[in-house]
Amino acid sequence: MSLNYLPRSAWNARASKGPVHLNAAGLLGTAIHWPGMGNRYLFAQDDVAAALRGWQDYHMDDRGWSDIAYQVAVDLAGRAWQLRGLTTRSGANGDADANEAYGAILLVLGTGQTPTGAMINTTRQVIADFRRLYPKATAIKPHSWVRTHYTGEGTDCPGDPARALIAAGQLEPRTTTPVEDSEMNDADRKYVDDRCKAYARWLNYRRLSDELVVANAKKDTVTVGALSPLVTAAREAWEEVAKS
Repeated sequence: MSLNYLPRSAWNARASKGPVHLNAAGLLGTAIHWPGMGNRYLFAQDDVAAALRGWQDYHMDDRGWSDIAYQVAVDLAGRAWQLRGLTTRSGANGDADANEAYGAILLVLGTGQTPTGAMINTTRQVIADFRRLYPKATAIKPHSWVRTHYTGEGTDCPGDPARALIAAGQLEPRTTTPVEDSEMNDADRKYVDDRCKAYARWLNYRRLSDELVVANAKKDTVTVGALSPLVTAAREAWEEVAKS
């Protein structure tokens, strides 16, 4: 069955400043991403469209990139959105070599959110379409692996639940049995939920810790005094949930 991609007009995309076509010879596979949107929950089509436009504005205006960074987005309802498109090189993977070697699919997930069956099934179809265009690009990797491999820099993208799916081969197009949202058992859900809660607390701790480092560098004693107990409390909260 052919997959229906919502066009760029569906999310009121701006015109690209200059797409670069992929070179099939250098492609190895697909990288799976998330947007790093915290605990936001996006399901309705209008909400996803607004978020995509916001990410495009950020990538083009703040980052200076030619367009939103990813090729295609897949949301929790199983909709596929055309971003740069499957034949255009992404800007999301970490550096030029990584972008030439891997495509980029964005899963519209927040921290602690598990991909739905609809999202998984559509992502498989997007990967199948990518492979039809580039038959040798068979690898499926989390962005965390691609970024570390090519740049040496770490990232948690696309989150523990998506990484677990990739590791289990659940995004492979040849896995033809549709996924039902109830397939994950209670023990699996608790494990994923606990990992995501720990990561959310770690993010809060790192954000406060970074702010404290900046305040110390500026010798801003008022801010240092206010932030210090918050950093301690955030670290203790993270350590408590991380060891459970």
